Amino acid sequence: MNSDPIEIALRHVSEAKHLLETLITSSESFDYPKAKLALQRLEKKARELAKVQSALQMQTTPLAPNVISLPLRG
Repeated sequence: MNSDPIEIALRHVSEAKHLLETLITSSESFDYPKAKLALQRLEKKARELAKVQSALQMQTTPLAPNVISLPLRG
């Protein structure tokens, strides 16, 4: 996975744009199930973007001098 913040943001914005287009198109044709699915995906994308934003903020926020960052193992 590429860790370039700009590339990550562009990918997420592009995916969100596609989801919005799907939602709008579905609304015009009254395809309720497709519109509902697109809205659910858009809500999921919004949560993913919030996580990415939080992670990027943590990377750019300097730690206090008396705080040591420990790597997490998963």
